[in-house]
Amino acid sequence: MLPITLRGKIMKKVVGILFTVLLLLSIVSPASAATFKDVSSYKAEIGYLVDKKIITGYPDGTFKPTADLKRLNAVQMILREKGITDFTAPNPGLTDMKPGTHGYKEVAKAVQLGFISGKTAANGTKYFDPNGTLTRAQMAKILAEGYGLKKTKDYTFFDVSDSHGAKDYISTLATENITTGFLDGTFRPNDKLQRQHFAAFMARLLDEKFRTKSNPQMEVHFIDVGQGDSILIQSPEGKNMLVDAGTKGSGAKVVSFLKSKGVTTLDVVVATHPDADHIGGLVPVLQNFKVNQFIDSGKAHTTDTYLELLQLIDTKNIPFKVAATGDKITLGSLLSTTVLHADSSASDNNDASIVLHAVYGSVSFLLTGDADAGIEQKLVNNYNVKSTYLKAGHHGSNTSSSKAFLNEVKPAGTILSYGKDNSYGHPHSEVVANLKAVNSNIYSTVNSGDITVVTNGATHAVSAKPWAAPVTPKPDPTPTPKPPAPKPPAPAPKPDFGSGLYVIPGAPTSFQNCTALKAYYPLGVKKGHPAYASKHDRDKDNWACES
Repeated sequence: MLPITLRGKIMKKVVGILFTVLLLLSIVSPASAATFKDVSSYKAEIGYLVDKKIITGYPDGTFKPTADLKRLNAVQMILREKGITDFTAPNPGLTDMKPGTHGYKEVAKAVQLGFISGKTAANGTKYFDPNGTLTRAQMAKILAEGYGLKKTKDYTFFDVSDSHGAKDYISTLATENITTGFLDGTFRPNDKLQRQHFAAFMARLLDEKFRTKSNPQMEVHFIDVGQGDSILIQSPEGKNMLVDAGTKGSGAKVVSFLKSKGVTTLDVVVATHPDADHIGGLVPVLQNFKVNQFIDSGKAHTTDTYLELLQLIDTKNIPFKVAATGDKITLGSLLSTTVLHADSSASDNNDASIVLHAVYGSVSFLLTGDADAGIEQKLVNNYNVKSTYLKAGHHGSNTSSSKAFLNEVKPAGTILSYGKDNSYGHPHSEVVANLKAVNSNIYSTVNSGDITVVTNGATHAVSAKPWAAPVTPKPDPTPTPKPPAPKPPAPAPKPDFGSGLYVIPGAPTSFQNCTALKAYYPLGVKKGHPAYASKHDRDKDNWACES
């Protein structure tokens, strides 16, 4: 820990520290951003810093916007700005910075002053990496700490986890509109910091006119509750709405997820319909969170789960409302949420499903509960249902997500919420085919777990990769049957002279009398033999010339 007096001196110099780091961007030739032949991005920011004589370009008239900042150069510039002339300092014990090494005295002094500490190798030793570059995350820390910026809320970048060491610093820059990250929802914290990006960060920090005037972030979380639904909407103005919570067994997972997202109060809870795989988990949720309003489908149901839920709402005196088609749900002025369907008198639970349409700027979400194709057609008949994201009805069952409906919604992305190896066969192949036919990216809770969509009302990004639904292989063509091989002729029967039907090859078939016939057939012949003649069958027993 640095002495208080020394820390005070360092904090008084923070502007100078950052300006000195900016000197790293300069060489010797003064220039303006307009004359830099290699600058195409951040021209205004770079020009601003040039006009303030904070940075200049190279003698060849370039700025080299994509060049990296070296760690040793940054240390040298900070020490120069501080006016450090006495470089007496203990050996910091860095394995790659020995006494006499280029830059050793500056690094040793910087370690003594406490604004660097080096890196830790796998074997536990410390090193400095003088020719390494600053990363985007390291610069976020410098700016946030140097200017005393405080985090006011978390900001989600898909590649910055809650456990990331620079999470709070990055969130701070984002909420101050100093950075917006990339269009794919990432910050790329480990990327090397380029000269142009440092210039942009610095200009935005020094003058608010360079800060991006974007709307605040909204997050829609599709929680993996197995065979069920649960969706958390965190509005741009910090309001929280939970739509369903899976089965009762999923309640603990939902509670844990809500807490991980900083939820302490649920402004609105919606139970789309009274099936257990939608409302069961709401019992633990209501037991753990304050709820300002509960919106129900109004569909009467007699299960123990539904009765327990109603009793809990009554016990905790939670304001209760039955949804009606056309209702508006208020979650601040930036997010518009409309009930497109509700039917408390429906004969079927699924047909009672509350359907919600949430719109933030040009980005929208259509949440259909378990509404079937009949309800979908009603929606198409009465509303413009085109939406950026669709939560597919009934877990991907072929009772929902009809071709006609999807052709009207045309979702850029569709979330399928279902359980692995479920007994219903969800999602059905017809639904997957229908979604592919409208070129919708498909996201599966089975394959991706919890899925988050982040949007500022203009751009949007998804935490998961699209699901490559398995393709059913085409069966091999049925081979054309070959004609059966001809059977070999049956072997000739052995002669049976006593049968009266045996024909001697080459023998005559007509005889004058029995004497002539018996010369060939001593026992005579039976009727049916070619030599049989009735004139030779005197006793009419169908045997001619018998002995």
